[in-house]
Amino acid sequence: MPGLETPADIARVGNEQIDRAAAAIAKLRARGVPVVFVRPPSADRYLEFENRDFPRAKTWDVLLAKTGVPGIHFEDYPELQGLHLPEWSHLAASDAEKFTEGLCHILRQEQGWSAASTLPGKRSSD
Repeated sequence: MPGLETPADIARVGNEQIDRAAAAIAKLRARGVPVVFVRPPSADRYLEFENRDFPRAKTWDVLLAKTGVPGIHFEDYPELQGLHLPEWSHLAASDAEKFTEGLCHILRQEQGWSAASTLPGKRSSD
C-alpha cells in the first residue's frame, strides 16, 4: 500500500489516525455525546493480517488509552464470536441480528446504555 511500505510507516500513520480520533472524541465529549468504540469480528487470513500489521497492543489499546473511551472488542466477548464471516471481515446477513443483540446486551450491561439514552434527540418517552 503506498505510504505504508515499512513498519515505521505503518506505525506513523496509525499514530496520526489515533491522534485525529482523540481530537474528534474530545469535540464530541465537549458536546455531551456518549462514545464507545466497537471492534467487530474478523477471521482467518484477514485477522492474521490485522494481528501482524496492526497488533492490538499498538493500535486498539493505544486508541482507548489516548481517547479515554471504553471499547468493546469482539475477542473479549463470547457473544460476539463464532459468527459467519464470508469475506473474513463482514458479517453474514444471517448473523447480523445475533451480533447486534450481543452488542446491545454488552452496552446495557457495561455502559448502562439504553436505546432512549443513546440516540441524539431521543427522549425516553419516544
